[in-house]
Amino acid sequence: MAEAAKTSTAVTTSASAADDADEKEAPGVQLVHRHVFGLKGGVKGNVHFTDETHLLYPAGHNTILYHADQKTQMRVYPGSEGSEGITCLAASPNRKFLAVCEKFQERAVCYIFDVNTGKRRRGQLSYADCDAKEYVCAAFSAENKFLITQGGPPDWTLILWSWDKARPHGAVKVSNLTGSVIHECSFNPQDSSLVCVIGDGVFKFFRLQEGSFKGIPNQLNKLREASNQNYVCHTWLNDDRLIVCSEAGDILLFDSGGEFKMVLPCSPAEVRSLLCVTAFNKGFIAGGEKGVVTFYERSDDPKEMFRKQKGVHLDSTSSMSDANANINSSGPGGGAVTAMTLSPSDEILAIATSNNQLLTLSLSPTDLLKTEDSAVENALTSFHSGPILGLDVCVRKPLVVTCGGDKSVRIWNYIEKTQELCKFFGEEAYSVAFHPSGFHLIVGFSDKLRLMNLLMEDLRTYKEIPIKACRECRFSNGGQFFAAVNSNTIQVYKTYTCEVVCNLRGHQSKVKSVCWTVDDSRLVSTGADGATYEYDIIKEGRRVSEWSQKGTSFSSVIVYTSSDASSQNTTLYVTGTDKMLKEVQNSQLTNYLESNAALGQLALATQAKALIAGVAEPDIPGPLRCYTFPLNGDWAEYQAHSAPVSRIRITWDELFLFSAGDDGCLCIFELRKAGAKASQNKDAALGYADEILVTRAFLDDKQAVLLDLERQVEELHSRIEFQLRHRDGYHKEKMAEMQEKYSEEIESERRKFEVLREEKQEMEMVYEDNIRNLEDTHQKQTRELEESFQQKMLVEVQRYQKLAQDLDREKQEWEAQHSTLLQEHAAVIENMRADAEKEQKTNRERQDRIIKEKEEAFKHHQETLAQLETDADREIEELKEMYEQKLAQEKDDKVRLRGQAGIHQKHFDDLQRDMQKKEEEVRKEEDKSRKAEEKIVNLMKDKDSNVKEIKERDKTIADKEQRIYDLKKQNQELEKFRFVLDYKIKELKAQIDPKTADIASMKTQTQAMDDELSDYMRKNKQLALSISQLQMKQRALQEEIKSQKRRLREDLALITRFKLDLSDCMETISEPKALKESVTALYRKYVQGGAKRQDFDTDMQKEYNRQRDYLEKSVDSLKRKLEKDSQAHRIDNMRIMQENVSLIREINDLRREINNLKHERTAQELANLNQSSGVGAGAQAEREVALQREEIDELARHLAELEAGAPRPLSASPTATLPPADQTAQVPAAPAAEPATGGTAEPASAPAGPEPEGSQTLPAEPGPEEGGTQ
Repeated sequence: MAEAAKTSTAVTTSASAADDADEKEAPGVQLVHRHVFGLKGGVKGNVHFTDETHLLYPAGHNTILYHADQKTQMRVYPGSEGSEGITCLAASPNRKFLAVCEKFQERAVCYIFDVNTGKRRRGQLSYADCDAKEYVCAAFSAENKFLITQGGPPDWTLILWSWDKARPHGAVKVSNLTGSVIHECSFNPQDSSLVCVIGDGVFKFFRLQEGSFKGIPNQLNKLREASNQNYVCHTWLNDDRLIVCSEAGDILLFDSGGEFKMVLPCSPAEVRSLLCVTAFNKGFIAGGEKGVVTFYERSDDPKEMFRKQKGVHLDSTSSMSDANANINSSGPGGGAVTAMTLSPSDEILAIATSNNQLLTLSLSPTDLLKTEDSAVENALTSFHSGPILGLDVCVRKPLVVTCGGDKSVRIWNYIEKTQELCKFFGEEAYSVAFHPSGFHLIVGFSDKLRLMNLLMEDLRTYKEIPIKACRECRFSNGGQFFAAVNSNTIQVYKTYTCEVVCNLRGHQSKVKSVCWTVDDSRLVSTGADGATYEYDIIKEGRRVSEWSQKGTSFSSVIVYTSSDASSQNTTLYVTGTDKMLKEVQNSQLTNYLESNAALGQLALATQAKALIAGVAEPDIPGPLRCYTFPLNGDWAEYQAHSAPVSRIRITWDELFLFSAGDDGCLCIFELRKAGAKASQNKDAALGYADEILVTRAFLDDKQAVLLDLERQVEELHSRIEFQLRHRDGYHKEKMAEMQEKYSEEIESERRKFEVLREEKQEMEMVYEDNIRNLEDTHQKQTRELEESFQQKMLVEVQRYQKLAQDLDREKQEWEAQHSTLLQEHAAVIENMRADAEKEQKTNRERQDRIIKEKEEAFKHHQETLAQLETDADREIEELKEMYEQKLAQEKDDKVRLRGQAGIHQKHFDDLQRDMQKKEEEVRKEEDKSRKAEEKIVNLMKDKDSNVKEIKERDKTIADKEQRIYDLKKQNQELEKFRFVLDYKIKELKAQIDPKTADIASMKTQTQAMDDELSDYMRKNKQLALSISQLQMKQRALQEEIKSQKRRLREDLALITRFKLDLSDCMETISEPKALKESVTALYRKYVQGGAKRQDFDTDMQKEYNRQRDYLEKSVDSLKRKLEKDSQAHRIDNMRIMQENVSLIREINDLRREINNLKHERTAQELANLNQSSGVGAGAQAEREVALQREEIDELARHLAELEAGAPRPLSASPTATLPPADQTAQVPAAPAAEPATGGTAEPASAPAGPEPEGSQTLPAEPGPEEGGTQ
């Protein structure tokens, strides 16, 4: 269970106690949820099934997982601290995750819980652009991946979440211009991209596209725009259709795409008769305001679509409890149905009502056939439908009594977690007290104070005291007295005689709380007048001590008695509207704690050394606080109620804590104490009593009923014996008849078996003869087939030998071509490998240089960062010391002002307001300081980045200036050789132009050859397809010829057999009878069988022709498909070629840029070297001429290679063609000679001509040693 632990500084009369309070340990007791009786009714979707037996529902400020079979609450999901309550629940379709939406002052928040583990997922779902303080509805998508939340007023924003990452994907405002209320939202279970939203006059569909909502128009707005109908609920049916219910009682049907179909004729057409709806396997179920659950099932009639099958009324179920509990069911009727959910098997329907009741309805066919109310029962038990106003616990029995605004008094068993008794009255009950024996109750009604006996099945009044609207009554710890509050007077009575012991007066306003001391000798009280009194009951109610604080209304008081050897000291603890917990001793305020919240009720566990307080702030949840006792300021907070806490009680053995709130929930906690002393006391304690209180009339009635039941048992026993004897005789007669009948049937079956066995033997003989004839025929046909097969094999062997010779010849040709291609490919690869190795070496050197620069920059960054951290720490320490001094000064001022409060009591309120203003100023100053620190940090970061950027720019400027200076100096020297280089460049261009023309012509020839080759390949493919088609037709014709030959042989054999049989028939021509028989046999053998055979052969021919047509059509379709695939393949190849061309262009640009940078750097280094060496211009000119001659030789070799490689056919890819002449001329020759000559660099940087599309530039990596391209 999540706990929210806080620490509050205790303020005492000495300053040292305030300083030591922070060092105290946490409370030595822990509150553990045991059970919660109640349901929070104002939550959207407040009931869900996780499986057949587990049910999720909100109770107080928690969400409960309840096991229906074991009748236990398996897990509690607590609400968040600081929230204003739970607003809606949603369970994922896989029933593994739970979304809990809570209301906050700033903006709404949604949390995701794992149902199985009970842990809350990291991250909260809160949308910054949404001004809503609450989510009114939430829903998971079908694949459990997304979640939508519908924000509340003022903007009504629908938000889509990826909840496992706590990240929003999109949002849209769904309300209309008037800001109408939105009720529900949901995903389409079959299509998670479709979202539906309904509200008052709002019905919209949205489509999720790329994380945003796109509105879908629907006809409903146009059809019902004038009526402005309010839509309150909807559900998706199992067949993907949508049901929407309006406030006027109309049921609208839509298809899966949001298209309006019709208004169902079975609509009830009553206002607010349809408040919630859910789908089940036969249709849908609707619940309304009058507590009626209606079942609608599908109809075969297309005009009505659905038909009302049955209605179940919940009038008396809200006051009914379990079957084992003894309940007086004379309570009010059931409220409106607010939520419904079905179990996974659609056998149980869980129902939540507006009067905070949780019901279950069995949907099995046997239960539905019963009466309407028999199948409906409470899921746990019945709950209070209004605020709980009174609470008390019994000593001798494990019972708790509550009374509330629903005019009921309920008895709960906190060990068995059940409701023992519930009785409704005509008046509202304001307070209740339980006698320690467990036999008597005091209930304060609006008209009288009634003393009641707790009977076995009823509460019976035995004394009425004329005290109206008694809001506080308590039995003494021994049970001999009880105290009842009558406005501002406390009346003490003897329990068994109802004699008045004393009337305690002194309060000027209503008394809010009373408490007895341990020995029942004294009674303490507090009231709305801010006064606390202690009375001595033994001394006829004499006032022992008093303490008051004007302007404060106290709500609760408890008393603690410490027994010393010499005296008995009594300490009072009170709380009220001043949001403080005060400790009063000997009429003096000795200690108090600031609680920062209004505390309503107090309870003290002296053995556990804990003081329990309930928060009673209006309109926010009421948690419980556990303070360490004696008070030192430490406390832990536990989430309990969704409304202010109204009552708190602790059992006498301090094992259980009970709290009741205005939300109608009764929370039971276990007090887990530290150490083993508590367990020893528990073992030594007296067990619970099992006696009950009954009346004489009740016993007489029970005795009469028992005698009547015994008489009925005897009558049933004699009747059953007579029926058994009668059935035995009847069964014997039936057995004899059945034995005779079955013996006759067995004999007849045996005779049938003999007849069948004889027929079987005859059939076996006939089939053996047929099998022998078939075997002879089969052997003959086998011999014929072997002979024909041998002839075919000879033909096929000759054909195979011819094909093998053709294959060997083509293989030799292919191997020759393959070896030639391999040699060419190896040469190209070797050239490319050499270029790649040189480029890799250059890149590695550049990488080493960059790594060194990076390490130097990193060292500089680390030093700067360390300096910044030191400065920031120093500034933080200075600010911390300054604010600590200021805080110490504020604390001194606070202590001084509190010391003056005793003298200047009349100015206390003004001083308190001043103190709050000072604290507010301190908080504002702290906020300003924090913002200033953040601003300083950001500015320091900006400063560092700016300094770094300035340094880098200064360095760059210095480098550029140095480079400009060097280039200017070099330019002066290079101007001397400009004329010579221009002349040589003209000569080289004159030599290159003829070669360029040759290369262009060769390239055109190569392109034409490539086109011709592709045309040949396409024609070859078409011819191959035609050949395969003709071969298929040839094989089909051969098969047909074979079948015709086989039929011809069969027909010849048939004619031969017919001639033989005809000659045999002619022998009997002289005998008419024998002739007739032989002709008849001849007719049966050939005419009838032959006709059937001919029909069979005709069918075979038709089947063969049909299959051949089918195969030809298949071949045609495959041809068309192949042509389409070829076209798509050609398009893909063209796209890939264009991409390759663009990439090659980019690579060439990068290479040219790298070469220019290298040439500039080399020229600069050589210029510096020339200045230092002082070599004459004559030697430089000689070296320049030598290098240019080498370059001319290299260019000549390169052109020779291009000429040799131009006629060679290239690959099908256009990216492998040779570069154009202008790109070859682009290879920089003059810059390579610059280191030796120091000439001008202008010719090297001359722009190259445009590159034709589909060309590829050969790799060029010129270096100072090479003097040219490669």
